[in-house]
Amino acid sequence: MKINKITIILTLFLLFNCDYKPIYSTKSIEKNKNFTINSIVFSGENKINKKLQNNLTNYLNLKSKKIKYNLIIDSSSIRKISSRDKKGSPERYVIIIRFNIDFLQNDKLVSNEKFEKSYEYKNMSNKYDLKVYEENVRNNLVDNIYEDIIRYLNLL
Repeated sequence: MKINKITIILTLFLLFNCDYKPIYSTKSIEKNKNFTINSIVFSGENKINKKLQNNLTNYLNLKSKKIKYNLIIDSSSIRKISSRDKKGSPERYVIIIRFNIDFLQNDKLVSNEKFEKSYEYKNMSNKYDLKVYEENVRNNLVDNIYEDIIRYLNLL
């Protein structure tokens, strides 16, 4: 009984004393980042463009930031067969997500950068499960690329 009370007290003590702050909250973005994004022009695959656009909305039109970028983003998503079995059926797939981004500041090209992530996975017998899994993989790859884009913008 004493061990349970001590465990509960220590757990509560640790939880209340931790200083948790979400990384991508708007308050931390306004406080820590020194840039804003004025506009984004997308071309390419709509699903991954919408996912990236949702992630970048926290950085759009922040009034207090001095450095303002316009982004022109061209995206592509490729699903290739990585290997086949003896019968010729696909055994493994690879998904590749690419973003080619032009960074403009005051209508002048500051940088052009390519961001690419890939993931290899096994084929599944249930095609619906495979489709859902692929969609989750695409979303995770776009999230990883989003983090790379934000890091790159901080370095510009």
